Amino acid sequence: MRILTPVQMNELEARVSDTKPISDLPVLDARAPISVGEPFRRVNAALLELLEGLPADAWARPTVHPNRSVKDLVAHLLHGSLRRVTGCRDRYVAERQHFDDVQALTDFIQSDNQRFMQGMFRISPQILIELLRFYDPIVLELFAELDPMAPGVGVAWAGEWSSPNWFDVAREYTEKWHHQQQLRDATEQAPLYAGELLSPVLETFARGFPHALRGVAVPVGAALSIETVGAIALGWTLERQAEGWLLRGGLAEDCALRLRVPAEVAWRPWTKSMTPEQALGHIQVEIPSGSDASSPQAEAVSNALASFVAIMA
Repeated sequence: MRILTPVQMNELEARVSDTKPISDLPVLDARAPISVGEPFRRVNAALLELLEGLPADAWARPTVHPNRSVKDLVAHLLHGSLRRVTGCRDRYVAERQHFDDVQALTDFIQSDNQRFMQGMFRISPQILIELLRFYDPIVLELFAELDPMAPGVGVAWAGEWSSPNWFDVAREYTEKWHHQQQLRDATEQAPLYAGELLSPVLETFARGFPHALRGVAVPVGAALSIETVGAIALGWTLERQAEGWLLRGGLAEDCALRLRVPAEVAWRPWTKSMTPEQALGHIQVEIPSGSDASSPQAEAVSNALASFVAIMA
């Protein structure tokens, strides 16, 4: 956590004109979908372009994930697409699974992912590319056929065992985006930081903020804001209510705490691409004058934000 310098405080004050009364900010809940159709197509196309241009030795490079090479991570992306087609199109279930908690679900997903990557060990990169080129468009066609508001697969990192289809699809978009970004990091290629591609990622991750901050104790009625700067400017306000946190889009006036994080950094701790300790060094915190917030509360919010993980494997 970084307390702002006077210069940074002045910069933040200059943004106060962008704030609104909290009641004027839209509530971001299940009734406020995030559309990812066109960004999804662009990210898939960018992936094929990236992979087709890799030299042979790049496929063996390590990634941010321990014991996962570039080729392993590409196989993981293919696995996700094949499972979607298997479930959505073919309605095939190899075995019924029951999970008592999120950790049991996470353990199963990680084990299943590992088995697939091992199975792809002797498969050529070219075949992986060909399979992605064939199946990724089918996945998008299947997503387009879904009723976006109907109940679907739960987004567990947001605390949901059942979520509307639009949220599940947006979650899948974040998977494809962040793994491709990890591939780009590993192969020293340009990032996917165009606003129309990065914005849906961060907006989707933000839907997990209420769950991530569930253990942070602040008085009912208190509000805090989270803002990204740099590659893309976005903002959210969390309002503490008796039953938990309510997420709103935009920055509210009279927040007890204001947090800022570079957009090009924000996604990294939320996808295990950066440790929480590293992330804390990038989070700027302001306790406005007249606020009832304390330094321990600011630290608790910063720690929760830096430790938030929006992936299951």
